[in-house]
Formats: sequence, structure tokens, C-alpha cells
Amino acid sequence: MTQLFVSSLTRRAYLQGQPNNASDSLARERLLLKWAAQKTSSIFVDLNRNSLDYVNQIGQTEAWKFNLEDTTHLGTWGEVVFGRMIADLIQTAVPQLDHWINENKTLSTNLWLGLPPS
Repeated sequence: MTQLFVSSLTRRAYLQGQPNNASDSLARERLLLKWAAQKTSSIFVDLNRNSLDYVNQIGQTEAWKFNLEDTTHLGTWGEVVFGRMIADLIQTAVPQLDHWINENKTLSTNLWLGLPPS
């Protein structure tokens, strides 16, 4: 059985006056997890890098809609959006799990084109 390592979701905290430059506050943790996955011959799914890239593309105003009350915890809409991102990343990394994951082509398309979800 192969292990699957998934990095943390980015915090949606932006640098002062830079609405398309979220802080990469978990870079060290992402790199350590990637290293651990390599050392254990595990699959690594980089949710952190992909979610950081995404929130930078859509900007601070749109990304705020995913938050609960802060930039760490997700509200219901954020759970849907980033749940989809995780599902898509896992499907790519482990295609044999496809039959366990329901598609949402519209949301997936928006995510990977860097568009706000509709």
C-alpha cells in the first residue's frame, strides 16, 4: 500500500497592499512534507502550492469569501472549493481512485483556469 501525503491548505493572508500576493507562510512545512514523501516513497500532493497559486490568481477579495472568520479556517463555500481542489489533485496523483470521487467539471475548470468559482 502506498501512502499519500497532502500538504496543508494555504492561509489566505495577503501582504499589506498586495491583493494578489498571499503570504507563503507554510513553505517550510510544504518542503518538509515533500521531503518526507520522497524518503518514504509516498505520493505527494501539493495542496499548499496549488491553493496559494489559486488565491493569488483570484485575489484577496474573492479569496476572503472562502474564510470562516479568519484566514486559516474555511467557511462552507471554502470547504466546497478547496475540497474540489483536493479531489482533483488526488485524481491526478492516483487515477485509480477516480471511481471514488464525484466530478464537478464547472468548479474544476474555474479552479485550474484561476477563475473565481461560480
